[in-house]
Amino acid sequence: MPQAIRYLTKYLEKTGEKLIYSRGLYRYFVTDVMDENIICPYGENDKKFILSDKFSCWEDGEYLGTVSPEVIARLPKVT
Repeated sequence: MPQAIRYLTKYLEKTGEKLIYSRGLYRYFVTDVMDENIICPYGENDKKFILSDKFSCWEDGEYLGTVSPEVIARLPKVT
């Protein structure tokens, strides 16, 4: 696990917050995101990211809204 993720996890636990598995939401979907919404890269090839919990979703330059089940439903999915 990258050191940045270990640090974030430790920090979240200290503040009484917790990581939540988003059961029922697609695990992977395709969206453009703004740099300010990226907390850190994740994975071996840095093509996946840990995002802030209220990130903006974009598709082909069109703003779709803040992430929500309704916005995710409009985005392309990765199977």
